[in-house]
Amino acid sequence: MVTEDDLVRAIHAGAVTMEQIRETTRASTGCGTCSMQVYHILQRELQNLSRRKIS
Repeated sequence: MVTEDDLVRAIHAGAVTMEQIRETTRASTGCGTCSMQVYHILQRELQNLSRRKIS
C-alpha cells in the first residue's frame, strides 16, 4: 500500500510522470483503481513545485 506521503516524496525526488511514479512507488500497478487519485496528487505537487520556483 502506497501512501500519499510516499507519492509526495517520490515527486519531490524527481518522479514527474505517472510512469516514473509507478516505477518508483509501485502505485497504480495492481488493479489501477487509484490511478486518478495518483494523477491528481502528481498534478497538485507539480503545481506546488512550480510555484516555489517562481517565488
